Amino acid sequence: MATRVPNPYRPGFNQAPAALAGRDSVLEAVAEALDVAALDGRTPRPLVLTGGRGVGKTVILGEAAAIAATEHSWLTVPIEIRPERPFTTQLLERLAAARDLYRQAPPGKQIEVTAATIKASVLGIGGEVEVRRRATSTPEPALPLDAALAEVCEAALEHDAGLLITIDELQLAAKPELGDFAATLQQHVPDAWPLVVIVAGLPSIRDTQRGVTYFERGEWHVLGPLDTTSTRLALEKPADDAGRPMTADAVDQLATASGGYPYAIQLLGHHAWRASKGSDAIAASHVPAAIDATQSELAAGLYESRWQDASPKEREYLAALAELSATQDHVTGSEVAHALGTQPKAVSYVRDRLIRKGTIYTEAERVRLAVPGMAQWIRR
Repeated sequence: MATRVPNPYRPGFNQAPAALAGRDSVLEAVAEALDVAALDGRTPRPLVLTGGRGVGKTVILGEAAAIAATEHSWLTVPIEIRPERPFTTQLLERLAAARDLYRQAPPGKQIEVTAATIKASVLGIGGEVEVRRRATSTPEPALPLDAALAEVCEAALEHDAGLLITIDELQLAAKPELGDFAATLQQHVPDAWPLVVIVAGLPSIRDTQRGVTYFERGEWHVLGPLDTTSTRLALEKPADDAGRPMTADAVDQLATASGGYPYAIQLLGHHAWRASKGSDAIAASHVPAAIDATQSELAAGLYESRWQDASPKEREYLAALAELSATQDHVTGSEVAHALGTQPKAVSYVRDRLIRKGTIYTEAERVRLAVPGMAQWIRR
């Protein structure tokens, strides 16, 4: 029986690709921020990652946690903001869990605490740590955020460690709540806490979170499509490493079809690998099947789910945006309103709902669909 070689491409959500190409600069910035906090004794400014859906923001947050764990033996507290739900309660719970892990951790051993999962490493031991807090007759009252941060940082320093906080889907945060969080962090920068904060969200965070000075003065990184060299590397390397290389023609065609969109690169590679089963290489003859399967999967998944989640008014807005996108690169909110035969103010609530859902985002006056290729799908 032939040995099965696993498909080396990973199109699932929050799965680091086998070849994380084209993101060297942001990973270097992550490593530097951790070095500043861990080795220089200063609290660095936050890192802010922006980009559309499927460009790898969440993957970078995961890579940051891995760097914190392997290079500095730091715990990571990951937060994913949900629509119309405050995040501070969850943050306080996870900060308390991290504090307890540090307080109870003997050198070189993991701990059990209770009731939350923290992706982290205690003193150099990696993996997911299941946090089970020991039952007590009287639960401890929740600490204010600044006190909770102070306690976990003090506990971390006992082990010559620190804390990484990652926040995903920042565009969904209520501005007052995010402002309180930012103000707390900004207030304690002079205290030189061993703390690094990395946040990620759609490009609309520049508009929706405008005025939150702490993040406006952060180190911003825009994650977009990969360039041609990085796209080819992301396609070629996993196949080469898995023992079924791609021919040059196959790489050229798949790279063009992907448009450099990281999620599409993984889907195309995945389906090209599947189409080439039993072959020694992934050839140009396998590409049409891979492209068809990828387009079908994007349509049935990302595109269809966002369309079904849209109200009739929101679909009208999306259809108008898609039609305008066929003939011009930059579409403004005013132009969408004009195409709908109304004034911008009359449809601003529709636009804002679509932004909150993550279906569209804005860059200054420009309005764009968050998932590449969806405009063509809507028109079809």
